[in-house]
Amino acid sequence: MSSRIAALDLSYRWLVLRRNAPRLIVYGMVLVLAIFGASSSDRFLTDRNLVNVLRQSSFLGMVAIGQTLVILTGGIDLSVGSLVKLSVLVAAVLMDGNPDNVAKAVLATIGLGMLVGIAHALVITQLKVAPFIVTLGTFSILRGAALLISTGPIGKATRDFVRLYDRQLSSYPVVGSVPWISILPIFFVFFFTLLLLMATMLRRTPFGRHIYAVGGNEQVARLSGIRVSWVKVGVYVLCSTLAAVAGLMWLSRSAVGDPVIGEGLELQSITAVILGGTSLFGGRGGVWGTLGGVLLLSLTANLLVVLQVNQWYQELIQGFIIISAVALYKQEGRQ
Repeated sequence: MSSRIAALDLSYRWLVLRRNAPRLIVYGMVLVLAIFGASSSDRFLTDRNLVNVLRQSSFLGMVAIGQTLVILTGGIDLSVGSLVKLSVLVAAVLMDGNPDNVAKAVLATIGLGMLVGIAHALVITQLKVAPFIVTLGTFSILRGAALLISTGPIGKATRDFVRLYDRQLSSYPVVGSVPWISILPIFFVFFFTLLLLMATMLRRTPFGRHIYAVGGNEQVARLSGIRVSWVKVGVYVLCSTLAAVAGLMWLSRSAVGDPVIGEGLELQSITAVILGGTSLFGGRGGVWGTLGGVLLLSLTANLLVVLQVNQWYQELIQGFIIISAVALYKQEGRQ
């Protein structure tokens, strides 16, 4: 009897280890990359560089969180980069450097994101069009709308809005004296707080469990009484809204509406998600793995800059990572 219990315990531990393997691997890669960066350049471990890595992680992370929710249901959103681009331009034009326009610009931008998410969900659930096709279409529509507004820098953020980009916890007396914590950028704190909320939602709320159920087997979820259409509405609205919020964050960095912003974000967000162990087939994964993927991509990009490597190598590395990760999950799906 004791030997059978021991065997079952060993099997359970092996199952847990295998399920968490992608997450452990990506965080291990982050550690290895950090060690390599520290040994390769004296600038890598400076406060200024680490703050920059965390700040850049928050921009990609906002988009990647939403992408994670969509992919967990078995869908995908290829429009997030174009939505970020359009959001930056809309917010910059509406704000136009006037502090009285900040609330209007922020609400309008978030509203734009919600409308895009609702449109995605309605077409996918009511017209039964594949998410890939729908979001590929809106990728072009939103990009075209952005370029219709302007093909060059336009609009202007307010001075206080731009200052948000450089703000750190050291600005606040309560935590400003705590070592290491005080250097954290406000944007990263905001992103990490949202990550905690999304992780709690996925694991401890009915909506979160329904997301996994829909991604695991949509037909079984529907027969179990889960309102699949409403779950998809929820994840697509969250994804597009977070992309719009990321656009506002980018505006605080650029200070003007620049149509170059958002290029390639859809590819980067998907890469971060699959690197973190979320299956492209849905039903498995989570935001903690996505955090690891975001940190890995941000560290890679930062290290290439610190070492003065040609920026095009980043594109090559990212493409290789995507192919390898998809091939890995394809094999697991067959098994």
